[in-house]
Amino acid sequence: MIIKHYLTGLLSVNTYLVYDEKTNAGFIVDPGGYSRKLADDIKTAGVDIKYIILTHGHGDHIGGVAQHLAECPDAKVIAHEIEAEMLGNPQLNVSLDCCGRPISMAADIYVKDRETLKVGEMELTFIHTPGHTTGGMSIYVDKHIFSGDTLFCRSIGRTDFWGGDFRTIINSIKDRLFAFPDDTIVLPGHMGPTTIGDEKRGNPFV
Repeated sequence: MIIKHYLTGLLSVNTYLVYDEKTNAGFIVDPGGYSRKLADDIKTAGVDIKYIILTHGHGDHIGGVAQHLAECPDAKVIAHEIEAEMLGNPQLNVSLDCCGRPISMAADIYVKDRETLKVGEMELTFIHTPGHTTGGMSIYVDKHIFSGDTLFCRSIGRTDFWGGDFRTIINSIKDRLFAFPDDTIVLPGHMGPTTIGDEKRGNPFV
């Protein structure tokens, strides 16, 4: 599994390109804005982008969806089923503030908690981790968790936006993410990578 990282959009969201080196099937996580480097890497490596996966619907994580879809027209957008309302409502997804323009969109595929998906030889598991938003989710694949804005290195996602709740995000982290082995690598939506073990030991919020 190859993972490449990019900072995209006005708020420098962590966007990820992930692909199976054997089959070249891949997916994009949270394109906060259009990235020419990401687009070039897809072409250079010959990656077949199957999906654009959204950990949640805030504008800073969806601002680049349309442009990357234009270059990968066969890709399907995936989000958690509870996030549909936020994706479609620019006031709820604060896209005007995050992207400088209102965004209203819909996913092609809405997934449920613990639903799995094969991309090449990679198996993804979608984990509902609400608290930052009601339909926020994390993605587990091969000892890595893409945690979106749920869990950061020594921090957590803010809970003062629509649908946010402090107790809920703490429960998502403790009950769902901390259930994974300590050596699981966490790739968050902002800041640098960490591990489940490091966050159990050192995250002051939990």
